[in-house]
Amino acid sequence: MNRPVKLLSVGALTLDTILRVETLPTHQGKFIASDGIQIASGMATSAACAARRLGAEVFLWASAGDDAVGDQLLAGIEAEGVDCGFVRRVEGARSALAAILVDAHGERIIVPFYDPKAQADPEAVPVADLSGFDAVLVDVRWPGAAALALTAARSAGRPAIL
Repeated sequence: MNRPVKLLSVGALTLDTILRVETLPTHQGKFIASDGIQIASGMATSAACAARRLGAEVFLWASAGDDAVGDQLLAGIEAEGVDCGFVRRVEGARSALAAILVDAHGERIIVPFYDPKAQADPEAVPVADLSGFDAVLVDVRWPGAAALALTAARSAGRPAIL
């Protein structure tokens, strides 16, 4: 192939707050983290960033609120070189968040929040013909969009990855 692979990644776009703790809590209380970061993430988003870092031309189709978190998410993913032109911004919705506790052994607790308004099923794929993509990747977090993208990929004769 004389050009980069062109990939459409469909699904979760989440602001993850990852906190490292010695052990995972087993009771209520206050626990001090030894480290913490916030990153734009989500299964489809993480895959999009990884594919971009490997040289692919990547487009993300996800859904976010029209809030400051959504602005932060898009800025983070666009800084990775992923095209966010297909990201849907839903008026009055809140963007997805997740709190993640990771212990010294790598065990974790993940507590996500997805606003049903932002995750509402889309009516159509944001591009009429997927034949311009070499492959379509979807995750399970936005099922309505995943179903549309998988069906459109099959119609266009493109590989689809769930």
